[in-house]
Amino acid sequence: MVTFVTITGIILTASFFLYALSAVDNQSIDKKEKVRKDKENHQRVGDPRKVYSKEWNPNIPRPRICPMCGAMLRKDEFLYAAISAHVNSEGKKQAQIYGCKYCYLIIERGFNDLSKEPEQELDL
Repeated sequence: MVTFVTITGIILTASFFLYALSAVDNQSIDKKEKVRKDKENHQRVGDPRKVYSKEWNPNIPRPRICPMCGAMLRKDEFLYAAISAHVNSEGKKQAQIYGCKYCYLIIERGFNDLSKEPEQELDL
């Protein structure tokens, strides 16, 4: 009987410890998710349909944005894409754009925070 009570006590203690550990871990995950969502709400994004439309004024340079998520891209950032080997009837190859490093690779966008000043970029 003493062995049964001891084993039951150990199992209950271990289960309570694991439950408390998972509750603390869930709270930290919830905090991280809240911070991530707050950052996403303050991101500088554009509407790709407006930028890439035919009605864009040719005298105004187009901003560098991702056509998938609309994130503003610096000159040193690029899109992930694949070009097919097939040539269509117009003599062009089809490119499939997967996205930028923020929507395709899901990396935090630290530089797009609106509270920071934009970096000065040089055209070379």
